[in-house]
Amino acid sequence: MKKFAWVAGAALLLAACGGSQDTRVPVALGSLVSPASAPWLQVEQDTQDVEVRGLEDSLTLKPTPPVSEVLQARLRQALEGSYFTDLVVQCEQVFAEMRVDSEATPASVTLELGTHCAIHARGLGSDKTYHVSPSMPAPARADYAKALSSLLATGADDIAWQLRADVDATPH
Repeated sequence: MKKFAWVAGAALLLAACGGSQDTRVPVALGSLVSPASAPWLQVEQDTQDVEVRGLEDSLTLKPTPPVSEVLQARLRQALEGSYFTDLVVQCEQVFAEMRVDSEATPASVTLELGTHCAIHARGLGSDKTYHVSPSMPAPARADYAKALSSLLATGADDIAWQLRADVDATPH
């Protein structure tokens, strides 16, 4: 009986505080993935949810295909013309998280996107971590799935630009 009273009291307390909802939203990112023929560039594949921080309730975006696959496709497309004999680029540790700043005027949303890449060419190699933080005004009707799609395209293209500069600077 005591246990029941404790559980009931905890439930009432949560209800009085408004509780916290954990919402999971699927995000279709297939439009960001296009075929490219750059098998010399690989991004370690990892199924990763994207947490949206800064909201009252917990929101998790579940991208399909995963962020790592979108990043790989965007990098391959952008760097396809930079290939030279014996070039291999391997990226891993893809990180993605969204943050909402409702205190900003207007409110904004930022994607923290990063990866660590190794560039190998004819026995020479370099390692570097790439990180970008694209942002935009907070989406109407809290459409964070659409914001993720837009920010991921921008962020992946920004990383591709940085990576391309490093590949072009690699002796070959």
